[in-house]
Amino acid sequence: MKRIIGAVALAAGLSLAFPAEAQVSIDLKVGYALPVGDLAKFGEDPYFGAMSNFWSGAIPLEVAGRYRFSPNFSAGIYFQYGPAFVAKRFCTNGMTCSAYDMRAGVEAVYGFLPDRTLNPWVSLGTGWEWTHFSVATANDTSEASAAVTYSGWEYFNVQAGLDWNVSRTFALGPYVGFYGGSYSSKSGTLTNTSIVPPVPPVVDDVTSPVASEFRSFHGWLQIGLKGTVNL
Repeated sequence: MKRIIGAVALAAGLSLAFPAEAQVSIDLKVGYALPVGDLAKFGEDPYFGAMSNFWSGAIPLEVAGRYRFSPNFSAGIYFQYGPAFVAKRFCTNGMTCSAYDMRAGVEAVYGFLPDRTLNPWVSLGTGWEWTHFSVATANDTSEASAAVTYSGWEYFNVQAGLDWNVSRTFALGPYVGFYGGSYSSKSGTLTNTSIVPPVPPVVDDVTSPVASEFRSFHGWLQIGLKGTVNL
C-alpha cells in the first residue's frame, strides 16, 4: 500500500512539475527582406526570371505562438505578412504598383542558454507562401493592369538570433533568416480597357498551375528584430 501511495505521489509531483516549466511564448518580428533566386524558368508563363526583376524587397511583420516543451526546446506556428516593393524595372514611371509577400507554417526553436541574460537561438520551419504584385498603367486612350499571386510550398525557413532576456517574461534581440521554396501555382487577371472609343474591358484569366519543368527555387533573406513575451 505504501508503495502504491508513493508511486501516486511521485506521478502527481511529476505532472505538476512539467507544466510549471512549460510555457507559451509569443514572438513578434519586424525586419527587411531581399528576394533571391528565380520566380520561374523561361517557358509558357509571361513572367519569369529573377525575383528581383519583380520585387525589390519587403518589410516582413510576423506573429508566432510557441509551446515550450523544455527550457531549451519549443515549437509552434507562425504567420507573416510583408508589404513589398515592386521593382523599378517592372514598375516604370506613370504606373501604379503594389505588392506583398505572405507565409504561414510551423517551426521548432532551440535556445542554447535560456537562463542567461544573452540567449542565442536557432529555428527550423516549413510552410506555405503567397507572393503578389499588382501593376496598372493608363494613358489618354487605354488602361491596362495585371494582378497576379504566386503561391507554393516553402520547403524550409532557417533562422538564428540572439535574445536579450530583459526579464523572465520579456526578451528582445536581432535575428537573421532565410526562407526558401518554389511557386507551384499562380492566380490573377490581365485587363485591357479601351477608353477611346469606349469598349468593354478585355480580361484574361491567368490562373493555372506552374508546370513542374518551369518551377524554380527562390528565397527571401531577412534581417530584423524579434520581441518575445513569455506567458
